[in-house]
Amino acid sequence: MNRLIILFVGLAFSLQLIAQQSPHGDQLKIDCSECHTTTGWLVNPLSSTYDHSKTGFSLLGQHQQIDCTMCHLSLNFSEARGISDCASCHLDVHEETLGKDCAFCHTSQSWIINNVSEIHANSRFPLVGPHANADCFDCHLSENLLQFRPMGVECIDCHIAEYQATMNPNHQSVGYSTDCFDCHNMRSADWNAGGFEHGFFPLTQGHSLSECSACHTSGNFEALSPDCQTCHLEDYNSTIDPPHLSSGFSVDCLDCHTTQPGWSPSTFDHDGLYFPIYSGEHEGEWNTCTDCHTVSGNFALFSCIDCHEHNKTDMDNEHDEENDYVYNSVNCLDCHPNGKADK
Repeated sequence: MNRLIILFVGLAFSLQLIAQQSPHGDQLKIDCSECHTTTGWLVNPLSSTYDHSKTGFSLLGQHQQIDCTMCHLSLNFSEARGISDCASCHLDVHEETLGKDCAFCHTSQSWIINNVSEIHANSRFPLVGPHANADCFDCHLSENLLQFRPMGVECIDCHIAEYQATMNPNHQSVGYSTDCFDCHNMRSADWNAGGFEHGFFPLTQGHSLSECSACHTSGNFEALSPDCQTCHLEDYNSTIDPPHLSSGFSVDCLDCHTTQPGWSPSTFDHDGLYFPIYSGEHEGEWNTCTDCHTVSGNFALFSCIDCHEHNKTDMDNEHDEENDYVYNSVNCLDCHPNGKADK
């Protein structure tokens, strides 16, 4: 009986001694059979039942396909390369221009990156509009095309060449802002200044022009007057139906016209400014301006009696008590400015 006890004690001591002499160090507390077989000490990592996540580093993706010795340079597994520092195993080809956390861009499945825009969205410069389709190396210049040093996020940091080369309009001579956002839309596929706030003079309808030089003919974009005659004086002078110049029409086109192309429809306020012809008793009683303005080209002159001549006798009798009555157009308007018999 004593011999049996001594045998068990000796065996336990021997196993403890073997465990203490494990080449993997005293921190690996697992059964040998999780990695080794009774036929030999060689280990096939793919057939190992050891749960590597217990070490704080799960073997995912490509890490499942590599040999243990690529990370464990010695049999003492406690001396493995740093599990939280990618650079301890992987050469940083970006030369620390992107930091040391490879997992910020890469996954353990592959080094290929398919979500650059998503990654960039977490940076100081989200890729929107044409920037989402730009080649990384158009902005991140380096000799080996692998360095991605932080860059300025202001428009002018990348687009100074376009700013300096633009002649229509000349950005430098005019002194345009170097913040492209002031005039351009970042989401637009071209440099069309669709985002320029031209609110002081809305570029709508007939003024919706593609070229700034259509109005800014001198290249001076600050001093151009918003008055209609600045651009349309030639149209004003050449119009003969009716002749604006000889008739003394206002040079403020908006008094009669809208900004729709073609100068029509005209919204001349004849009723409010002069005499009601679109309302009252004269509504529908004329066909053209020359029905009343009988002197060609002179709209300052008008005729009432050309239409009312057949009533002259009646008018004379009706006004026989009016001391200042004279049957002519000027007097008609003086007494009947609203075109009504009762003044």
